[in-house]
Amino acid sequence: MTLFAIGVGGTGAKCLEALTHLHACGLLGKGRAASLGTFLVDPDQQSALLLRAQTAISRYGALRRAIGHRSNHFALGDLRDYGHWSPLSSSSGAVSLDQVFPKAILNSQASGLASLFDCLFPPEEQAADLEVGFRGRPAIGAAVMNRINLEQEAQTGQWQQMLSDIKAAAGQGEAPVIHLFGSVFGGTGASGVPSLGLLIKNWLSDQNLGGVRVQASLLLPYFDFEHQGDSDTGVHAESRNFQLNTDAALQYLRGSGSSCFDRVFLVGSDQKARYGFSIGGTSQTNAAHLVELLAALGVRHTSDSDYAFVLSRTRQDLISWEDIPDEEVVGRGLATGARFAVAWLNNFSQEIDAAQQVSMRTFLSGAPWARRFFSPSGSAADSAAGCPSIRAPGELSTKVCIDQYCETLLQWLQQLSSNLGKGFEQDLFGVEELVRTPYPDNNLHQVVRGKTRSDRQADADTVEAIKISMDVMPASEIQHVGIAGLADTLWTLCA
Repeated sequence: MTLFAIGVGGTGAKCLEALTHLHACGLLGKGRAASLGTFLVDPDQQSALLLRAQTAISRYGALRRAIGHRSNHFALGDLRDYGHWSPLSSSSGAVSLDQVFPKAILNSQASGLASLFDCLFPPEEQAADLEVGFRGRPAIGAAVMNRINLEQEAQTGQWQQMLSDIKAAAGQGEAPVIHLFGSVFGGTGASGVPSLGLLIKNWLSDQNLGGVRVQASLLLPYFDFEHQGDSDTGVHAESRNFQLNTDAALQYLRGSGSSCFDRVFLVGSDQKARYGFSIGGTSQTNAAHLVELLAALGVRHTSDSDYAFVLSRTRQDLISWEDIPDEEVVGRGLATGARFAVAWLNNFSQEIDAAQQVSMRTFLSGAPWARRFFSPSGSAADSAAGCPSIRAPGELSTKVCIDQYCETLLQWLQQLSSNLGKGFEQDLFGVEELVRTPYPDNNLHQVVRGKTRSDRQADADTVEAIKISMDVMPASEIQHVGIAGLADTLWTLCA
């Protein structure tokens, strides 16, 4: 499976954050690892949500490059990051609507359009600074987005790279999938996702690439603001308009959605999370949410059936593994990722750090599992087993990549598990366990909850038990050595 994912706006960026972690857990491909390309679209270049998605993407990308072909199970899916693009990038530095559509030029060349412009957009919207996004106003976003000339954009930069890769992938057998993400109740996603969907569909038609499927996960309202802006805030997103924006977007999709997308997934929540008010930029730090995970899981649904599937909860006040699509496979993948990250950061990584301070002989006396992956001499490759030194710079560089990605994964899982809304609970993960500790932690049994929790007894579901398993594993089951081989083996034993 070759997937090109486009996240539009802050919510779209959060969905790509979730999608990246699903990819890292091996959940995008069926039978073989998927190839994922990521592209972020947002005029708010200082968005904290954009930065968080970029961090997840870059850290998994660095991990994937560090592991290379030295793994059979861990971090197998390729990732290409096409970066971030702003729909204002071609507007000669313009940061407001009356600069994107200069009033003086409109008045002199098309006075009727100037009058229509004044009719559609009040003065405060015309003058609003768009560097923090489209301020929850889909009409502003639609005006900007519909100026995009995809043929022109396809000549250079990120669009050229991604569209060229789509053409190449389409010529290699299985048709790729293009999947867009964004909200329908804000400004950037509500205007950008349908606009880009239509542009891409038209481009595919012009390129005779009719087999490439264009999908979208559109998020209905799933959060509110704890308070609102005031008269000094200027034009800003208001939660009271979320339903109005949603109704307008759904009416558009009902009439014109087939010209934009081959398949649409709609997901929201009646149990609203509460976020602090922000107009955008670095202050928009909305925590990850379960709805974004559900939206990302839409890419796993590859059936050609037109049947309308409905997603719901078993209990009004609880989300459990039974409520997750493909819960056996998805639950196993996410549980493995969570258990791996906790075991790695809170035990194995600390042991490797400790090995840098003592002789290898001393280290092996307390960590006999390490002899399966590292040179017993501690200084050079072991000629018999071909194992690298535990102190080799390349090995330690790989360790840093795993450390950093695991920190990002745990942060996402922790937010996902605790950002639920008043009176709403989850039976997926143990929130208290999804943190990095400064001291070795042996317990794994509380990391995952519900039916996906390991069936081992608590006193046997430990990192120490995993180390014992490593120490006695047949040589044929350990096909890679060094840090990458250790991570690969740990991943299989955390399943």
